[in-house]
Amino acid sequence: MSFSTTERLLNLVLALLGSRYGRSREFLRTQVQGYDPGASEEAFGRMFERDKVKLKQLGIPVIAEKDPYADDENAWKYRIKPEDYRLPEVPLTPQGIAVLALAARVWEQASLGSAAARALRKVGTVSGGAGMDDDVDGPVQARILTKEPAFDALWDALLNHHPVRFSYRNAQAAQATERLVQPWGLGNKYGQWYLSGKDLNRGEQRLYRLSRISSEVVPLNETFEPPEDYDIGAALDALGTGPIHSAVIELPVGTAQALRESATDVAPARPGWDRVVLPFKEPELLAGQLAALGNGVLVLEPAALRADVLRRLRGALEAARRPVAAADFSKPVPVRRAKTTSDDRLRRLLDLVPYLVHNNGIPAAEVATEFDITPKQLEDDLQLLTLCGLPGYQHGDLIDVQWDAGAVFIRDAEELARPLRLTQEEAAALLVGLESLQSLPDADGGKALADVLASVRGIAGDAAWVADVVEARIAPDTSLDTLSLLQRAAIDATAVHIRYAAPQRDEITDRVIEPLRVFSADSLWYVEAWCRLAQGLRNFRLDRIREAAPTGEPAQHSARTAPPLAPAAAFTPTEADPDVVLALDREAEWVADAYAAEQRTQLPDGRLAVRLRVRSHQLVTRLLAALGGTGQLLEPESRRAETVHWLTAALDLYAEVEPGSNATPQDQVVGPPKSDP
Repeated sequence: MSFSTTERLLNLVLALLGSRYGRSREFLRTQVQGYDPGASEEAFGRMFERDKVKLKQLGIPVIAEKDPYADDENAWKYRIKPEDYRLPEVPLTPQGIAVLALAARVWEQASLGSAAARALRKVGTVSGGAGMDDDVDGPVQARILTKEPAFDALWDALLNHHPVRFSYRNAQAAQATERLVQPWGLGNKYGQWYLSGKDLNRGEQRLYRLSRISSEVVPLNETFEPPEDYDIGAALDALGTGPIHSAVIELPVGTAQALRESATDVAPARPGWDRVVLPFKEPELLAGQLAALGNGVLVLEPAALRADVLRRLRGALEAARRPVAAADFSKPVPVRRAKTTSDDRLRRLLDLVPYLVHNNGIPAAEVATEFDITPKQLEDDLQLLTLCGLPGYQHGDLIDVQWDAGAVFIRDAEELARPLRLTQEEAAALLVGLESLQSLPDADGGKALADVLASVRGIAGDAAWVADVVEARIAPDTSLDTLSLLQRAAIDATAVHIRYAAPQRDEITDRVIEPLRVFSADSLWYVEAWCRLAQGLRNFRLDRIREAAPTGEPAQHSARTAPPLAPAAAFTPTEADPDVVLALDREAEWVADAYAAEQRTQLPDGRLAVRLRVRSHQLVTRLLAALGGTGQLLEPESRRAETVHWLTAALDLYAEVEPGSNATPQDQVVGPPKSDP
């Protein structure tokens, strides 16, 4: 009879976990199903050592203890200590359970979503919150996105201490250069993910923005020892703390109200134009914003900012004039799913058993949904469980699973009834999610969050180190008073009056909205609300709300229901909006998620083609200008010439007006410009 690797490893775990004094090698070779009792000691030894390594990688250490009364090859006994395997109990209050579910949902639309869901399920099983609902709707939903293509590879390299190689383009550089880096930490600030680590070619610690990585991340087949007590927080603290610079720009009179609000000086310039002084810290962010205004702004100083805006406009114009490739959406981009290995299946089975024990009689369809597998995969897993058990493999030794009438029942699985301890990835998902919530308003002053954070750190054990080198900051870019007001309105179903700055229309409007929830996508916060002015559901950015005040009126719109989860993209197009097709370079692929692309396909040259809906073509043109040549409009054909004309007009403005030495007011730079990592 042949045995799968998963079956052998599961039987080995049961044999070693179910022994108080350990099992000898001879016992394991001859009594554990999956090993060949006729194999030589040497052949068995090689397989057993490989199996021990696999179990260790899954977080299951196999220990060896010598029998002081034996002096032969069976003197060594092997076992798995229950305390090393089983997740300790986590007492949580109902409020604590809600906080933990909110923390897990932070990763809902990100790469760590599955790890967070596994961790939540495990903790729920041992906390008295079995069946913990991670889909409960709430007035505030925080989200961290990991849309950068480099994230997953860097995450794996960070966990396994592998140096990596990749191509990287600095903010002001036209060409990318190769970097060789030891990953020390990953952090999210201002909605951007950063890698912190040692640049081996330069011999110093550096910070790299993941969106500027222009190639695949290649891990090296070697390991390194990261610095002890490294904390990513210090690296993130340094971002945005440099000197404040001032940009001197000219704006047509009466335009760009949002920019004017942050200006330190506005004075008449040439006829029809004002000269405006803007303070800024992040030159790249401001350059993209200014490039998107086209000929509606003229950047005079500093020279580096002007050059970056011109680079973007020229790059966008060059891309707009290139030959257009046809996008064949009949061949969509396949969903990238990692190939399931025997290790993955074993991990799932070790999670499945305690879940079934604590939910005996649960419908099979619910189990398949919970574990994100097909009914056929579930049936195969249950069938395999019936073949596993304690050595002897007789009635009472084997796990007894029945799934008659659509419900699943399990018995004789006491050894695996408690979940496996949290893995590094699972611990990091919960801890980073919990820590990211600390900036949000809380009715009890954050006590429930602090208690849950301490509890999870306690059960994470050695795996808690990952949370010290991974950090995501989702502090709202608005006052907590505004966030709290909107949160309360969503709970109480009341209306709020807001003054809202709409940059696309360059106006500030007065609206009455009925908030449904407040949610974030990285560092940007939105309120999803019924807008009485637009007569529809809309998402409003909180940093664009200039004033907010309760009206005292109850919500009037009868259809106040919304999907239980916050939108995957803040931009919510309608069927009435026109669609466009864009070609995106690797570093611009984030546009597909940000604008809720309806279709995606790969072009022959490797670029991603997306079809998405937009409110106006002006938005697309501005987006292409900000992308600086990493995006190209493919359809509709009638709009391509318009895009070229718009970009040409913007560049003509710069050709007509050169910055002169008598430009006033002078650029007020405090200290040398800080180069953006």
